[in-house]
Amino acid sequence: MTERLSKFGYVVSRVFSTWISCYNSAFNFLFYLPCGGETSFRRRCVKFASLAAGDSILDVCCGAGELTSVIARQGLTGQVFGVDISESALDLARRKTPRIPATFLRASADCLPFDSSRFDKCFVSFGLHHMGGKQRRRTLIEIHRILAPKGTLYVIDYNLPESGLRRLTAVAFTKLDESKEAYQMLQSRSLTNEIRKARFQIERRDLACQGIIQLLEMVKM
Repeated sequence: MTERLSKFGYVVSRVFSTWISCYNSAFNFLFYLPCGGETSFRRRCVKFASLAAGDSILDVCCGAGELTSVIARQGLTGQVFGVDISESALDLARRKTPRIPATFLRASADCLPFDSSRFDKCFVSFGLHHMGGKQRRRTLIEIHRILAPKGTLYVIDYNLPESGLRRLTAVAFTKLDESKEAYQMLQSRSLTNEIRKARFQIERRDLACQGIIQLLEMVKM
């Protein structure tokens, strides 16, 4: 009886994992469709950043390394690091980018294993909305620490349009997101204030995907 339950549990686990994978793929496809696809959007984010030769770059909450790989492929001579809390995501990133000059490390975003003033530029792409308010604030303070004087932080995350169908679409996507924090952050509009309290000055802001995504450029003060 125990063996049968074990086999049944294994089958249920595999079915559930397959369903989650299909759900995430469908979600990503629909989400990035207005941007011309995920690869096109990632390239736009890197272009927005105006990277320079020799920049030392950190990608926080890098996941499977989609954005990190686009950054590393720019051919810059500086070091590129990606950090994430998920070892399975990092393993996937390493397998997908064997010939790309990027280093992937496991670390929490609010406790980064780097010296102060280590990096010229830092990216956080769709990572902050998975955090509660306290962790998000600690993460921004930690990123401020590891950035060099006048270093630049680029945040790519949800935006809430003022009204109409775009606003409803943004709310729908955050509701479908894996974490309730995404919806809470969007509704409270807390991100901008948290960025300023972490001693960053917002220099530029761009909107993508029909205004559902915002790209922020911030300088360490």
